[in-house]
Amino acid sequence: MASISIIALLISNCSRKTDLENQITITINSVDSETKQRRINTFDTIEVRKEVGIGFFTRRIPKVAEYVTDSMGSVKIKIDSACGYRFMLNKRGFYGSESFAEPFTKEKLKDDQEINIEAISLEKR
Repeated sequence: MASISIIALLISNCSRKTDLENQITITINSVDSETKQRRINTFDTIEVRKEVGIGFFTRRIPKVAEYVTDSMGSVKIKIDSACGYRFMLNKRGFYGSESFAEPFTKEKLKDDQEINIEAISLEKR
């Protein structure tokens, strides 16, 4: 029985190490869809969702985290590069999203990558 516990402990330690090795830092920028400039001093909420599954059978897990952009319109976060993600901008009167998951793109996120989410006004839509 003790040997099973030791094996389980070793397996869990290996998976944690892999998760740390896959961890990258990305910057998400909130950008105005018309001017293509950063949304300064708007403090937009960025919702992060991790997507799992294969191809079109992907299902979305409820949000993993929620961040607020700083005064320069950006936020730095750490994520697992082995997973697919969807980033959604939430702000009253605006919406926007970017997806890095298999059904939408085969592109993998890289360390220090910058992602621009265009904030689209609901009024001007």
